[in-house]
Amino acid sequence: MFFNVQSKCYICNKSLKKILSKLIKLYYIFLSNVRSVLFIAIIFVFNLNSNAQINSNSINTIVIDPGHGGKDSGTMGTKRFKIYEKHVALDVSLKLGEYISNTFPNIEIIYTRKNDVFLELHERTEIANRKNADLFISVHCDGFTNSNASGASVFVMGMSKLKANLDVAMRENSAIYMEDNYKQTYEGFDPKSPESNIVFSLMQNTYLDQSLQLAEFVEHEFSTTANRKSRGVKQAPFYVISRTNMPSILIECGFLTNPKEEEFLHTDKGKDFIASAIYRAFKSYKENIENINLDSVNSTQTPKRYVKKEIIEPKKPDIIFKVQIGTFLKSMIKDELFVILDAQEIFSDGVYKYYIGNELSKIECENLKDSMIKKGFKDAFIVPFYKNKRISVKEALDLQIKLH
Repeated sequence: MFFNVQSKCYICNKSLKKILSKLIKLYYIFLSNVRSVLFIAIIFVFNLNSNAQINSNSINTIVIDPGHGGKDSGTMGTKRFKIYEKHVALDVSLKLGEYISNTFPNIEIIYTRKNDVFLELHERTEIANRKNADLFISVHCDGFTNSNASGASVFVMGMSKLKANLDVAMRENSAIYMEDNYKQTYEGFDPKSPESNIVFSLMQNTYLDQSLQLAEFVEHEFSTTANRKSRGVKQAPFYVISRTNMPSILIECGFLTNPKEEEFLHTDKGKDFIASAIYRAFKSYKENIENINLDSVNSTQTPKRYVKKEIIEPKKPDIIFKVQIGTFLKSMIKDELFVILDAQEIFSDGVYKYYIGNELSKIECENLKDSMIKKGFKDAFIVPFYKNKRISVKEALDLQIKLH
């Protein structure tokens, strides 16, 4: 009898241990999920706060970030020279800052570095956030195993299923591994992990509209006035532009692994081509964001050397002004609000863009833009089209003056 009771107690204790073991496991699973939910909630709040910060279209402070530096050489190119990505990125960045300062002396230009020093990735974004910058431009050079790869690219923060885009981001993000205590600093961040990509996807939309607008202006300048091969505007999960509280772009000026492009980017003329193209793109972006005409700005201060002017045929233009009200990673054309507004959908560079109106003048379009802002589209801005091709406001106004 005693033996049976002991046996039953033993069996009961064993069963209880199993139940307790399962409960403990469930507890840790629950705790892990709670942490994940809290983390996502924090990021959500971060995005709301970031949206709240977009209270002015005035551009007063720009942070220019020359990639790499010091012990981090970046792309070493063909290795024929002792000039690497860190050197070219710095030279282009300093030229860009000088061009902007000469034309817009009231804009504060802040460099993350002005000489050959090593900076951790998080330090770069912290500088921009601490200074409450209105724009963040990170300058880099590309590299690839195939020496025939060429052209300049402009990236905004976002997810990409294209291996080529992810490879570029992983290469630039790899600078993390040169930092001391990077695991603690970045709290387990790994550009190769699915979790890191999930975080990126949650943080990418806050300034996507404005970032894409600037990126498209840069891409346009590269392919026209600078006469460079453009690889287009792309999205990829770059750490350095994922943590900024402002519109941000990352520019790959060209491939140092391509002998011809490497030689071009080593010359003062080549760096002028790139820097002046980015400058002109910024000028167009500023004009659109602030809704001003920069014709009054002293044109003698604009860097015109080495730049090939775009020839416009004197034909009667078909210029239409629209208001862009949103940019999304998935189609929203069937959404009730967009149906009511009779929004027009255009798929470009992997994103869906939505426009309102077909106005014949910028003044008429200004009224439409103001009404869209009152409806809650705080980032609404004017976009002109010439024969169904997107152009800058300045190009549109110049065309109208020329042909009237």
